[in-house]
Amino acid sequence: MRNLKLTIAYDGTEFHGWQVQPELRTIQGELQVAFQKLLNHEVHVIGSGRTDAGVHAHAQVASVETIRTIDTGAVVHGANAFLPKQIRILRVDEAGLDFHPRRSARAKTYEYRIWREHVVSPFHCRYVHPFRQPLDEEALDEATRHFIGSHDFTSFCATAIEIENRVRTIFDASWDRKSDIWTFRIRGSGFLRYMVRTITGTLLEAGQGRIRPEDIPLIFEERDRRRAGPSLPPRGLHLISVEY
Repeated sequence: MRNLKLTIAYDGTEFHGWQVQPELRTIQGELQVAFQKLLNHEVHVIGSGRTDAGVHAHAQVASVETIRTIDTGAVVHGANAFLPKQIRILRVDEAGLDFHPRRSARAKTYEYRIWREHVVSPFHCRYVHPFRQPLDEEALDEATRHFIGSHDFTSFCATAIEIENRVRTIFDASWDRKSDIWTFRIRGSGFLRYMVRTITGTLLEAGQGRIRPEDIPLIFEERDRRRAGPSLPPRGLHLISVEY
């Protein structure tokens, strides 16, 4: 038995997220169909996490087990031949049988991209969130610093999740500001559902003066989703990398 580590890029616009769902197009579903055709046996593709509908990935990591001896380079070309053009296998590596894309991951990096010009370029509209209101850059940066460290993110994730331990560690969080796109980049030990989109929405509230940066620690303590800002649309969210 071989365990193949897959590095995958995809445009999530036309898919209903990562996880297989009956009669809906999903990233995991498309991958499993492609690999079953290529390997000629049933497969289960395991991902490092479940991106939501409309979220994009530049280097998602997954794994698939097979008894076939096909070369890793041939796996890349063969799988891509069966996949829709919005999903690409970037590389395939041999991994140990104990490798698990989610449990073995040490850190992930996401970006949320905000379009700041009045007219959204047609070459960016699927991948950015238009937001033209004035923002206080100093308040934005001050609020961002409060997210670094280990916190209970109950106030910043979906209310319906079943995960009891909602403590996550954020290693880095910062903004890159260009004239057209402002990018919020965050690297952490792991992320809960809607967490990055809600953090970014909260930061935009702080940049508009609706939430004081110094109130962020209190929002953590209250563990009340209603106290944080809105969860921004999925199209601006990009999974950049997964570290092992």
